[in-house]
Amino acid sequence: MTDLDTNEIDGAIAELKRAGYTVQRTPGPRHREASYAFTLTHPDSAQLLVGPARASAFAAWASALEHAQQNDVPVQPCKLAPFYSAELPESSLDPEAIAKRFGVDLDTARRQVSVLRQHTVFLSETHQVNVQMLKVPFGPDLGDVAWLSIKRRDRDVIRDWRELQAIKNAIIGPEHEGFELYPAESRLCDTANQFHVFVFMQARVRMPVGFTVREVAGAAEAAAVGATQRELPETA
Repeated sequence: MTDLDTNEIDGAIAELKRAGYTVQRTPGPRHREASYAFTLTHPDSAQLLVGPARASAFAAWASALEHAQQNDVPVQPCKLAPFYSAELPESSLDPEAIAKRFGVDLDTARRQVSVLRQHTVFLSETHQVNVQMLKVPFGPDLGDVAWLSIKRRDRDVIRDWRELQAIKNAIIGPEHEGFELYPAESRLCDTANQFHVFVFMQARVRMPVGFTVREVAGAAEAAAVGATQRELPETA
């Protein structure tokens, strides 16, 4: 088998995993001839689909591919593309243009430009993240907080919590804790498909609420206890 063949097979299996497929040994003696099968958890069902038993893991992946092709199973998006530093275009920092576009007075537009100039901007193929640093909003013991303003570059809705977690990890770090705010209606701001995550810059800070230990389960583990879960990304 050539390197190209190996890469193609690895790529196909990676796509199947993103679509929710796994391959597992079926229950029973290890010496049985047909001892592997694919599984698939449907996102709208708590049931776990189990494919036909096959003699090898490779054969089980082949049957998973055949099933996906016959049933037009959608593949989940790949993991996030890398971010790189960027700058806002000068046109977005023109107070007169901002005042005209948003119907505000010139002084308000100038203040907005002053805030925007303090942002650090990161771009990937799919997302834009503007980072504004908030100086010790909870007091000096907890340090600064990064305000991540996140949007998709196609302006679509971010429907997946994992996207926001991956962006937080990429921009600030995997061991920094952050949170979303669900505000009082009296200060609700809902004007665009833009999402906001606030992240503590000190990695030692932990929120006093939430789970205290890591527990991550894939589709098969969740189905075993009657829950529904997508397959985990490869980096989880």
